[in-house]
Amino acid sequence: RGGALSSSSVYALMRFGGVSAAYATVIWSAHVSSRIKFFCWLLVQRRIHMRDTLLRKSILARDEAGCPLCPIALETADNLMFACPFAAGFWQSVGICADGASVCHLNSLVSMASNVVDSGVEFVMLCCWHLWKHRNAVVFQRQAPALPTPLQCCREDAHLWRVRLQQERRVHVDSWLRALAH
Repeated sequence: RGGALSSSSVYALMRFGGVSAAYATVIWSAHVSSRIKFFCWLLVQRRIHMRDTLLRKSILARDEAGCPLCPIALETADNLMFACPFAAGFWQSVGICADGASVCHLNSLVSMASNVVDSGVEFVMLCCWHLWKHRNAVVFQRQAPALPTPLQCCREDAHLWRVRLQQERRVHVDSWLRALAH
């Protein structure tokens, strides 16, 4: 209707042939910014522009499609978020074993995160967001990959989120800050 966003159109997007996507409720009900929800929505559907997508669209050549953070020949969303040694080191540093994790199954990673932190879904979304932002800084601003950078960015955002959350939810962020301090 004239390009306006409505709740019915959002609801329709969350449905696939009348069947609700398992991750839709998890993502859209999370207490994170809309920007991060939208990013994670695209991520779980493998719709973010990784080099595998750009290769498939003939925007990049095969020799340009490698991961900017590790020597793997093809950058994919799963590689960036979990399989890349950089990402694996990130998850290990916050106490989460992400071996075999997939962006299509963020729920399983959220379950693993819930063993380490309170409110694991928001924590995982925050971490994925900052891994993505760090990757983009490496690609577009030519920054060197550095594990302390996304960890520090997660800590900074967690502090900001803690202030805006209701009192009873602030304890969740405290557990994130403990995990991110390691």
